[in-house]
This record gives sequence, structure tokens and C-alpha cells, in this order.
Amino acid sequence: MIVVFADEIKQKTSINARETQAIAEAGRLFGCRVFTIPRNFDDCGTAENALVYVPSFEQPILGFWTGFIPSNERYRQIYEAALQKNVHLVNTPEEFLQAMAFDKFYPLIHDVTPKSVILNDLSQIKDAANILDFPIFVKGSVKSNKDLGWSQVVAHDIQELSVVAENIYANTRRSQGKIILRELVTLKTVATDPNGFPIGREYRAFVHKGQTIAMGFYWDDYADPYTLSESDKSAINILLRQVSQKISTPFISVDMGQLVNGEWIVIEIGDGQFSGLSQIPVLELWSKIKDLTL
Repeated sequence: MIVVFADEIKQKTSINARETQAIAEAGRLFGCRVFTIPRNFDDCGTAENALVYVPSFEQPILGFWTGFIPSNERYRQIYEAALQKNVHLVNTPEEFLQAMAFDKFYPLIHDVTPKSVILNDLSQIKDAANILDFPIFVKGSVKSNKDLGWSQVVAHDIQELSVVAENIYANTRRSQGKIILRELVTLKTVATDPNGFPIGREYRAFVHKGQTIAMGFYWDDYADPYTLSESDKSAINILLRQVSQKISTPFISVDMGQLVNGEWIVIEIGDGQFSGLSQIPVLELWSKIKDLTL
């Protein structure tokens, strides 16, 4: 049996909210014990109170948390409160941080992902711009502003870089006090969204302890017009093995993209508990998760 903590959903219109609800329902369908937990401790006060309805188990139980990306502190608090119930979240706080913080995982996979520079504050922008050639992709430590369009993540000169970097730095949930500048690579494009953002040929895989348990096209509203060839599958499998060997986090998501020359690269990784489903059917994913063990 697996225990699932699902963040409380108040507004069910966002993709994240709908997927959290779908994962909770899938967990119940496959016999998992699902418990709703508050998004913050404003009402309940502590992590222990947030898990007050979770029973204490005699034997260690594997746990998964689904919902919105928590702060490092909140993850640790829930993790430790769960341990008091003998529920072991699939990733420890240190493993969560390694998968979610770009500055933690980039040094480990730098040879299979675009060249990047990590900045701790805005004063370092000019020096960093001398390391990478324009145009430059800009994101926060956890997330980018790509949902706002191409102009919010790509800078073509130092003036644009300053503006884009300031915007992402101000979004503390996405930046967590860091700015990531990345070499802008050219992926095989399958479409362009209404905001002018090119939709690259990208895939997301969920990997547990080196085993790929599900994979699908990354973009929710677009289809891959190409067929994954045997050479594509081989290249992807090689990448996933390389990442699994370099990253100690047990449950991760790995995003991969295909360059115009046909080569596959890693875009980034994340804690699989808080990664979107992309086009992976929730029942397909959880039919595999339900059988995982500590």
C-alpha cells in the first residue's frame, strides 16, 4: 500500500489543480490511502496538525505528495511529520532539493544539457553575459516565465536581459533568489503557441530508481507529428540512464528535447511528485507507482 498526500484544491480551473485531483482519484482507484492536506499552515498551525487525520502505521509505508511545488522548508516539515506516522515520502528533503533546484542538479548533468550560468543576484548579469552568446534563455531556479510568452524568457541583448532577469527574479516562487541563464538551443519545432513561443519536440519521463515507468509528449495542447524511431528511443534511453546514474533522487521527472540535428538533450529535471503529467495518462503512470516499494 502507498499513502498519497494531495494538496487541498480550492480553485479547480488550473492544470495543476486538475492534475492533482486526477492523481488523487487514480491513487484511490489503485488502493492507495489518500489524505488531503492544506496548502499552508495558516489554519492548522503546524505540519503535524496538517497530517492529524493520517494514522500511524506499524510498518514503514511509502508516501507520495501531489500538488503545488512547496518551499524547501514546507517540504521538510511535511516529510518529518509524515515520518512520525511511519510514512516515508519517496524523496527525502535533500533529494527533493537536488531535483528541484537548478544549481543543485546542473553541475551533475552539465554534459547532457545546454550550457548555463547561475546567478545569485542581478548585479552579476553583465559578467555572466560575457560567458554565453546571445540570445539567452532566462529562468528562475525552479521555473521560468515561458507561460507568458517568448519575450519573457529570451533576451537578445544586455538591455533585454536586464528586464527579463528582473521580472523572473521578482517572482520569488519561481526564482527562489537565483537567476539561471542558459544557452538557447534550437529544438526541432512542431508548432508555435499564440504568444509566439516555439513548441519544441520535447518529452517527459518519470523515472524511479533508474527505471523509466512512464513517458509522453511534453506539451499538453500539442501533438508530436513525428514518430519516435528506434534511434530516438535508444538515444532517450541512454540519456535517462545517464541522468539516473548522476542524480541520487529516487523519483524524478526528466524533460528531453530533440535538436534540429536529431540529437537528444536533457532540458531539465524535477521531483516527480510535483511534475505535471504532460500527455502521460494518469492511470498508466499510477498503475506503475502503486507497485513501488521503499
